[in-house]
Amino acid sequence: MTTLAEWAYTELLGYPLLFWLGIATYALVAATFGVMRFGRRPWKFRWHKGLGRTALLVATAHGLLALAAYLA
Repeated sequence: MTTLAEWAYTELLGYPLLFWLGIATYALVAATFGVMRFGRRPWKFRWHKGLGRTALLVATAHGLLALAAYLA
């Protein structure tokens, strides 16, 4: 757990990795929503699925690092 907590607080551009993963998660969820919000073309559904899966992966990493930092 301490290794994950160290990763969570590794600084990139002055902010911890945990911060950047939170921003990335929010941006991916917004992009996923935006792709389907504007128009209903077949190619947009592929982008929607891909962005959704990526958002889920990044959100899981963000949550895991947050828990590790909190519990360590």
